[in-house]
Formats: sequence, structure tokens, C-alpha cells
Amino acid sequence: MTLLKTAPPRVGSGLSRPECVLAMADGRLYASDRLCGVARVFPEPRDRVPLQAPVEDFVPNGIAVLPDGTFLMANIGPAGGVWRLTAPGKVEPFLVELGGKRLPPTNFVQYDSDGRVWCTVSTRRSPRELAFRSDVADGFVICKAGDRAQVVADGIGFANEGRVSPDGQWFYVNETMARRVSRFRIVAGPKLEAREIVYQFDGNGVFPDGLGFDQEGGVYVISVVSNRIIRIKDGSAETLVEDCEEAAIAEVETAFRENRLSRAEIDVGHRWSMGNCSSVAFGGPDLKTMYIGSLFADSLAVFPGKYAGVPAAHWQFGRTVLDD
Repeated sequence: MTLLKTAPPRVGSGLSRPECVLAMADGRLYASDRLCGVARVFPEPRDRVPLQAPVEDFVPNGIAVLPDGTFLMANIGPAGGVWRLTAPGKVEPFLVELGGKRLPPTNFVQYDSDGRVWCTVSTRRSPRELAFRSDVADGFVICKAGDRAQVVADGIGFANEGRVSPDGQWFYVNETMARRVSRFRIVAGPKLEAREIVYQFDGNGVFPDGLGFDQEGGVYVISVVSNRIIRIKDGSAETLVEDCEEAAIAEVETAFRENRLSRAEIDVGHRWSMGNCSSVAFGGPDLKTMYIGSLFADSLAVFPGKYAGVPAAHWQFGRTVLDD
């Protein structure tokens, strides 16, 4: 295991927990932000409007932008649910309950090219740290198509980022505590079926969090704890970036094997320059720039990619509610 010899270039400043990143065709960047829900990323700090949080301990995690310029935020805080940022500081419920029950802490949300909204819930256990073990698999995926929202996949080993594949045929999801990438075939409904394991990691510090795709068929996994960017292609995994130390990772692995993994171990990646990386967004004129979100940095790490990323559904969207 290796530490980066030099800290990566960065963009933005003053961000608070920029876990998820969105990149636009014209160069705009947005990140989830603990203070204001979603922040537009500028080179220099700017005044931001604090979020008028609708519930206690509101923690934006995954974010998505809609065609009308509003943003969706998955609340990983105790109240859970998906919320909509309608203006700076202004938020309203979007999907906060299902079947008459409030959603648990909600991890991620994606808007796809067919106008559907997908979101993941890591676990039904409370506190969610009770699911930081390999023998718990109660995470699930929700799809909201029009006015109808339903659970479309269940039994996931801590569901983290989940995304529709570039061809629209599959839904990929990172199972953080099962330590694998899985996918489900999307069928009419929509429904998910025919679950497959795309790649099973052998431990060694890999806890899949962020997820992305390139135009050559590569699947990108961003690992918390070990600060790794991994590319999977044709059944093989290549580590592109790593920023961690062997002794610290060994301690995390021991805690995981003994079923005593806690938030402290998950957060160990903050010790190094990557700041416990958590997501990737492809941007730049050629879609070869990787912007990396994290749990602890106050800016986004930037890496050049070898392959162009797949443009997200929002790639060509216009002004948002955060644009002057």
C-alpha cells in the first residue's frame, strides 16, 4: 500500500463534506454540502445560504439535478428520505416515506435519462453502524417513475451508490459491507431482476462507495477507508490511485473480521491527502477529468483520466437554482 507522493490538485474551497459531485458540459461543478445542501464549486470561497433544514441532523449525501434546475438530496441523517432544494437554503420533501413508513437514512439518488429517480438505502438497522458487518444485508433500492415509487431490489449488503448503466439495461450498485459491485437487469415496470456480481473484492481495505462508468466499458469504484480509485474491466480490477498506509488498513480489516467495525474505522481515510474519497464525476471538455468527492476535504481532488467518462443524464442541463 502506498501514500500519494504529492497531494492531488484541487478545485473549490470552503466545502463541507462534499461527498457527491456533479459535473456539467459547460464546466459547472456542484457538490453536496453539509452547510447549504448543495454548493456550486468555485475556485474561491463565496457566500452561501445555509440550508433551512427541515429535520434535525440533516446530512446531504448523494445529490442529483433535475431538468428544472432544482436538486435532489439523499439525507443520510437519522430522518432519512430524499429532499428537493428549490432555491438557496430552501428545501421540501420529495420522497420521505414509502408504504406509510418513513425512509431510513438514505444514501444516494440518481436521475436517469428516462426521467426516473433511483435511490439507495444502506440498511434498515438503527443506528446504521449496526450494519457495518458482512453478515447483514438489508439494504434496498427504490425507483420512482412518475408518481409511483417502489422497492425494486432488496437484500443488499449496505447499498451505497447505485447507477443505471450507460446502455440503460442494468442497474449497478456498490455493496459496501459485502465488498462487491452487483448489477440487476432493468425490466418493464421498472423492475430489477437477474442479479449478478460484477466484481467481488478480497478485502485489503476496499470498501466500495462511489461508482462511475467510462466510454470503454470500464466501471469505476471509489473506496472509502483506503482512498482508492479502482477501474474494473472484463473481470479484472486495476487500482489507479491509492492513498493509505498498510498498518492502518490492517487495523480496519481486523475490526471488520471481528464484527466491531465502527465509524472511527470507516473514517480512517481522512488521515491522508485524499480526505476519505467517496465519489467520482467525469468532466472537462473531453470528459477525461475525474473530480473526486470526499467525506472530509473542503475541496475536490482532480485527476486526469485515460478514458472519457460517460456523460450523465444532466450533462447538458441549463441553469440551476444555484446559478446567479
